[in-house]
Amino acid sequence: MSTATETTPGATRTRSTTAAPGRGRTAARPRPAAPATTAAKRPAPAPRAAAPAPAPRMPFVLLVLGLLGGALISLLALRTVLIEDAFAISTLQEQNADLAIQEEGLREDVLAQEAPSNIADEAEGLGMEPGGPPVVLDLPAGEIRGDDTPAPAEP
Repeated sequence: MSTATETTPGATRTRSTTAAPGRGRTAARPRPAAPATTAAKRPAPAPRAAAPAPAPRMPFVLLVLGLLGGALISLLALRTVLIEDAFAISTLQEQNADLAIQEEGLREDVLAQEAPSNIADEAEGLGMEPGGPPVVLDLPAGEIRGDDTPAPAEP
């Protein structure tokens, strides 16, 4: 194997020739030379950016665990408040039922005291006497209708 160096304006090329078994020497085909003006205008290749380092996983894991813990604590607090309110509602419902029973008893007492016989008995206990028959005064005629004598007092 042999190598040859070819110099053209603006570029240096290396050509290698190899001997093919059984065929003799073959020469490599020459490449067309690039013009000097384009070689000088080409910018230098930009350096490749280094591959980014993998992000650390521990802060992300801690963030997720913190969020889950906060959610669990919030749910427990909410459940505690709801249970406390449920007990308060239950107590108020029991008080409401007791007050409804008490109100019904008071209504029955009022109805019993409003009975005509009960009112008459209480009036006699206070010293009131039953009235006599009604008397009507007729002004145009100038007369009194009915019995105007007082009722006899009962012993």
